[in-house]
Amino acid sequence: MKLYKTILAGAIVLATASCSKLNQAPVFNPADSFAAFDKATLSANEEAGRVSIPVTIASIQPVGTTVTYAVDTENSTAIEGKHFKLVDPSAVLTFSNDARTAYIEIDLLPIRGDEGYTGDKVIAIKLLNSNGVKIGSNNVCRFTINDLDHPLSAILGKYTINDGSSTATITLEKDAKDVTIVHFPDLMLSTATWVGADYPFDIIGQVSEDKTTIVIPLPVDTGYTYSNGENLQIYACDSESVYYTQASITLTATPTGFSSGEYGLISYIKGAGYVQVWDPFTITKK
Repeated sequence: MKLYKTILAGAIVLATASCSKLNQAPVFNPADSFAAFDKATLSANEEAGRVSIPVTIASIQPVGTTVTYAVDTENSTAIEGKHFKLVDPSAVLTFSNDARTAYIEIDLLPIRGDEGYTGDKVIAIKLLNSNGVKIGSNNVCRFTINDLDHPLSAILGKYTINDGSSTATITLEKDAKDVTIVHFPDLMLSTATWVGADYPFDIIGQVSEDKTTIVIPLPVDTGYTYSNGENLQIYACDSESVYYTQASITLTATPTGFSSGEYGLISYIKGAGYVQVWDPFTITKK
């Protein structure tokens, strides 16, 4: 019995000591603080004027310090003085003792004019050093200036899709290189969710020169292989959700958007069935 009581008493002492350590407040070490961009990518239209890029000191409490930065010209397509200018030419951020976040301010200079469409421009900004904190791993921000002269700007953007029984919001996005192509990143979103990734495939559309039709090449292979060995594919389908292996469907311009005519889209696995279907649909510009 005495041995038991001695062990129990020792255990209580150890437990008390352990709890005491666990209940101690963490000690802040300023040397662990670091500066980093809040986001690695940002964008704005060329006519946005002045934009602000946040940089934050990661610390338990604010740290008064300075952080220098610079435009990474090798990884930028935007030219300083032509497409943008830094509001503070000294390129130094000052952090006060009562604020963790400071802002790099940039004036965007319109790309519009005689040049026509020159494409989006990227400003790569890099954090260099600080006299009081470390520089974090998220030390580069790529800021995209969106050129508004894109030939397809009138049809890009948000749409409401409706097939008579279901509706959703979808997006027509431009291609980074080809001004005759649009992308539909969320047209078959539930299919993407079902296969376990956000966007494991890309649906593209070829826009006619007069912008009255968009041809979607089919089938689209999502790259997902089902247990029966068949890949999840996107096909054309009719109003009865019957799929067809034809080469494409054509969206035709309407006063408010586009119509898919007699065909819709279906994501289908041979031998297993469909995952998502849009019967013949219309998309209306928001």
